[in-house]
Amino acid sequence: MSPKVTQAYKDEKRAVILEGALHCFIQKGFQATTIDDIVRHLGMSKGTIYSYFSSKEEMYIQMADDKMNAMVENSSEQFKNMPSAADQIRYMFDRFRRQSLDELRKWLAFHLEFMLYAARQPELTERWNQYASKALLFMQEIMEGGIKTGEFRSDLDIAAASRLFWSVRDGLALQFMLSGEETEYKSIINEMEKKVFRYIIG
Repeated sequence: MSPKVTQAYKDEKRAVILEGALHCFIQKGFQATTIDDIVRHLGMSKGTIYSYFSSKEEMYIQMADDKMNAMVENSSEQFKNMPSAADQIRYMFDRFRRQSLDELRKWLAFHLEFMLYAARQPELTERWNQYASKALLFMQEIMEGGIKTGEFRSDLDIAAASRLFWSVRDGLALQFMLSGEETEYKSIINEMEKKVFRYIIG
């Protein structure tokens, strides 16, 4: 009788495969990377990899989901000691400042290539939209909380405010994708934070 495979073992193996796939995606680009590349990098059989993931597209979606879920979970834990919605948004801006520009550029390149690839495939576009909606919903809940406590203006459009918040981050990341210094990037984040607060407070 073969030994029973535990869930912990499966989770660890899954994480190893995703880490190897991410390495290949960053080195070669998402579209140029093949399952064979991931097999060679990890030294695993193709059958083992396919027993966890049906395609490299599924690997990408799982990576993005894991990163998003970790962000929401970690931030929500911090929010337990932050009853103020304004402090919660300040915390999120601080997360942006703590991430190095090099790290941001790595992830942005990874996401942009997949988005261009997925734009021509409705099924992948839908999966991407499901992923992106988590970030919007997360921020909408903060905005709604700020309205209830009277911190934010009562007529605030929480959907628009949430998109504004993430657009600030994504727009700056695009502008600094190929050039720009860390100090300048963080200085502009500080200014954008002030502008976002002017909008939501009124």
